[in-house]
Amino acid sequence: MSSVKTFNPKRIFNRKLLLLPLAVSALVFSGCGTEPSSSADGQAQFLQMGLPDSMTGGQVQMAVGAHSQGQPCAYIGVGNDDPFKNGYNMSKMLVSAVATWTCITDTLIHVSDIYEHDGVVHPTDNDPASGTYRSQDPTHYSITDDSGTQVSIRLYYGYDHSTPPVPGVADPGFYISWNTADSGDIEGKLIVDGLAINSDNRKTDDPTMMRLDFNYTGVQKQATMYLAFDAGNRWADGFRIEVTKDLTAPDGQVFLARGMIEMKQQFLPVAGISELPVLQMVSVSNALGRGATVANFEDVSLPLMLNPQTNNNLGDYLFSKKDQYYFRGDGSWEYIQKDISTAQYRGNRNTPVSGGTWLPFDPSLDLIVSGLGLDSAYFSGAMCGDINSSCVEMLNIVHQAEDGFDGQEKNQGADPMDWRSAALAEPINYLTSVYPNGSDWTGAFDFSFTPSGNQ
Repeated sequence: MSSVKTFNPKRIFNRKLLLLPLAVSALVFSGCGTEPSSSADGQAQFLQMGLPDSMTGGQVQMAVGAHSQGQPCAYIGVGNDDPFKNGYNMSKMLVSAVATWTCITDTLIHVSDIYEHDGVVHPTDNDPASGTYRSQDPTHYSITDDSGTQVSIRLYYGYDHSTPPVPGVADPGFYISWNTADSGDIEGKLIVDGLAINSDNRKTDDPTMMRLDFNYTGVQKQATMYLAFDAGNRWADGFRIEVTKDLTAPDGQVFLARGMIEMKQQFLPVAGISELPVLQMVSVSNALGRGATVANFEDVSLPLMLNPQTNNNLGDYLFSKKDQYYFRGDGSWEYIQKDISTAQYRGNRNTPVSGGTWLPFDPSLDLIVSGLGLDSAYFSGAMCGDINSSCVEMLNIVHQAEDGFDGQEKNQGADPMDWRSAALAEPINYLTSVYPNGSDWTGAFDFSFTPSGNQ
């Protein structure tokens, strides 16, 4: 059934949606209009988790250019591969974004130590009136000591040097605030306004806002990233990715990643299906990068147009799938198991009962029944014939066929029955909301941060 197609998310989600301008990491304070303080105090706080390459795809190796310090905070993720090819790709796409922004956070905290914390809005060398102006770079910045333990950085974009932003009136495009407790624990928040940064080059379906919460103690490091879209993105309302590193684990599970995408509509919308997809994943890894991912693709629509020229439509379906992928430290597979757990026929089938051909590809129901080894009464009654009847058997067979759904690996290998199997055993602790407050984006991207001890 080589003409059976699944959705192609590369046309919908791409890496750019998760990685707002990385120039911030290298350029944010370079070339600033004021000299750095020669008496910077405090030590650089390095907050990265040391995520293994198997979870992030590894770092992008980029040459240093004449106007850049390189991009040490860029991670490959899935590269040019389909981010929803399997649960493992979905996990790498999401985790690589957290790796990128924790790295950027590190860079900002480190660089801030050499500049005055005076709360004054300073101009950078990036002036809109000059011929070298870059809209993705800040025009002004300020650094404030909010208390003896809390520091805040604000970056402003698009302001002429003759009319600088007014603190408390103008919102920054980039805000980070962190608090270092006497115990050494660090917590903070990063907010990025996607509409303010690089506004000249953004696409309508790009993110509007991003937030990264981080909380690092002596026993664990945790970072949670929230990504919001507006009406310009037809499919997604937001992402949430939570990554935790256990600092006390001597072996076995060290890293835990949980992700969720809040959908607005189906990847392939069809009449008669009003359900919205649910996309969730949980991924675990040890210190060396050996791990596993399980993804839950729930209530996904699937129209099976076999031959558009003859309008041969096998019908519309709504299915849910559990996708398990166990991987080695180099990212290669150890065990792949994908099971369609539910699948309902939702109508619009007009494939002829007989008389079809495999070549050219225009099969009839009798050929499909024979070719897939289905019951002779399949496509009738409760066997994928009535509306809302189960089609699990057919879709699982097609899913695993050598020439079935595009780009899908066959089930292979065996469950290793090790710590990974235990970590991903049912019930799986999926995220249930992408929103910080559990219901919507209200207050999620306020440019303020109050340490938990001061609340």
